[in-house]
Amino acid sequence: MKRVLVVNPVGHSTWDSADLEIYRSYANPDTEVVVRSLPRGPRTVETLEAYVEAERETISFVLDNYKGFDGIIVNCFLEPGVVSLRKRLKGQVVVVGPAEASLSLAKAYGDIAIITVGARAEGLELIKEKVRALGFEKSIVNVSGIPIGVMDIDADKKHTVDLLITQAKKVLISGADVIVLGCTGLAGLAKAIEEEVGVPVIDPAWASIKFLEALLSR
Repeated sequence: MKRVLVVNPVGHSTWDSADLEIYRSYANPDTEVVVRSLPRGPRTVETLEAYVEAERETISFVLDNYKGFDGIIVNCFLEPGVVSLRKRLKGQVVVVGPAEASLSLAKAYGDIAIITVGARAEGLELIKEKVRALGFEKSIVNVSGIPIGVMDIDADKKHTVDLLITQAKKVLISGADVIVLGCTGLAGLAKAIEEEVGVPVIDPAWASIKFLEALLSR
């Protein structure tokens, strides 16, 4: 049995139960998943200011809680704290971020389009910076967002899915072979989009747990 801690890098537990259900549905039977949010932190991670706060608080939280776990997933596409935690916990626990996991798997299909939430320049630039930091910029043909924020994703799931399908059809014109959902708040929606657009759509939660399980199976 492998134990995995999924950390929501926000200061509230709004999504913990839903995320636990999603991650358990994707995990192998011998993987135990625990989901926890930060005791304090930003409401969402959609700005540089929020990212800086999330990074600081995530590092502190994980360092205090990693013992007893085989792997850690920082459940945000911007991966606050992942690089630092890997260095600090080297040899003790495997740390995975959804962006690297999703893009690594998506690259096998060809050129990648990322669809996230929010259409503000700051949020999209943060995604692009993460892509560059991970070394995937040559594989990305499009980065775009749907016109809702993270807190609005669950307000009307059908509306959210409709927005994603519309945007996915637009980005396919850019030559994408695969679409990555660039926000973990969109976890669980990939199949509905894939069925409508006819190309693979990568769920960041699925990618994260499968990437981690592969590393832990060594």
